[in-house]
Amino acid sequence: MPESAHNKTELGLYIHLPFCPSRCPYCDFYALPFEAALAGRLIPALIKHLEGIAPSARGRRLDTVYIGGGTPSMLPLAWLGRILKTLRDELGIRPGAEVSLEANPGTLSRRKLDGLLKLGINRLSLGAQSLNPASLKALGRLHGRAETVRAVRQARAAGFANLNLDIIYGLPHQTGSQAVADLDSALELTPDHISLYELTLAPDTVFGRKYAYGKAPLPHPDELARFEQKAFEHLQRAGLGRYEVSNFARPGHECRHNQSTWRGGEYLALGPGAHGHLAGRRWAWISDAALYSKTVQKGLEPLDFEEKLSREDMALERIMLGLRTVEGVNLSDMFGALGVDARKMWPGALKSLQEFGWARISHTHIKPTFLGLGMADGAARLFM
Repeated sequence: MPESAHNKTELGLYIHLPFCPSRCPYCDFYALPFEAALAGRLIPALIKHLEGIAPSARGRRLDTVYIGGGTPSMLPLAWLGRILKTLRDELGIRPGAEVSLEANPGTLSRRKLDGLLKLGINRLSLGAQSLNPASLKALGRLHGRAETVRAVRQARAAGFANLNLDIIYGLPHQTGSQAVADLDSALELTPDHISLYELTLAPDTVFGRKYAYGKAPLPHPDELARFEQKAFEHLQRAGLGRYEVSNFARPGHECRHNQSTWRGGEYLALGPGAHGHLAGRRWAWISDAALYSKTVQKGLEPLDFEEKLSREDMALERIMLGLRTVEGVNLSDMFGALGVDARKMWPGALKSLQEFGWARISHTHIKPTFLGLGMADGAARLFM
C-alpha cells in the first residue's frame, strides 16, 4: 500500500451523527430531522460498526476524534457516552487527544455541557452562524443571539478551554458593514477559534435553487472582497491568526483533526455519510441512516464508494489541500513519504502559481500568498 504523506503514527476518527432540529436552507450535508425510533436503531448500529472497524487501526490509538453532523449535541448524553466508551474500549484514545463535538447553541444547557466535558469532549464547535437576528432568520436557524451568548458563557463556566464559533457571511441582503458588525459580535465572546465561511450555494439546497452568486439579494463580489480584508484585520487584532482559508485560531487552538486531514493524515469513519482515508484507500459509508443501520446489523459493510489512491493521487491531493493552508506544502516531506517530486511532476502548474502571485516556491516548500489563499480553488485547478 502507498504510505500517507503524514506521520503514520497519527490516526483520527470522524463520526457523523446526522440528526438535526430542522433542515437549514443552505445545508448540503447529510442531515435529517431527529426521529427517536431511527436514532434508537442507529446508535446500536454505530457501536457494532465501531467494533467491526477497530481492527483496521492495527493497534494505533486515536489522536483526534471529530463528532460532526447534523447536530450531535442534541443526542442524549447517555448515547454519546456509549459511543465514546466503545471508542476507548475498542480503539483507545491517546492522552491529550483532541475530541471535538459540533453543537447548536439551542441544544445546550449547563448540565449538558458539564456532562460533555466529563465524557472527555474537550473541544466544542458552536454553529452560531450569525449573531444578527435578521441573519439567523434568513438562515433558518432556530436559535437566537441570546442562546449563543448563553452557550458560550456556560461552556466557559463548565471548563471548556477550546471553543470554536462558526460564522457565515455573504448572506441575502447582508451589507459588508453588517457582516463586519456580525463578526465583531462573535469576537466579543472571545472564542479560541473562528471558522468564517462564505455562504455556499449548493445546487440541491433551497438557497442553491433560489439565489445566484453576484446577483441581488446576495452581495457583489467586490463587497465580499472588502469585507474579507476587514475581517482578517479584525481577527488578527483579536489574536486569531489565519491558518487555513476559512479558519482562524489563537496559538495552540488550531483544529488538530482538520490540520491532519489537510496534511494527508489518516482517519477512520463512522456513521452514515462519513468519509475515511487509510492506507491509500478512501471510502464513504451509505448516506442513509436507516439503510446504514440495517446493513451493519446484518454484518455487512455499509459501503457507498471506495477508491485506491496511487502515490501520485495522494501527492496531488496533498498539494491541493496544502494550497488552502498558511503552512503550505512541504515538498521534501512529501517526496520522502511518497517518492513524488512535484517539481518534475507539475512544473507548469508551479510556474503558474508564481506568475500569478499565488504562491512562493522554494526547493522545499510551496507557501500560498495572501492572494493565493483567496484563490485556493483556482490554484488547485492548475494541477488538474
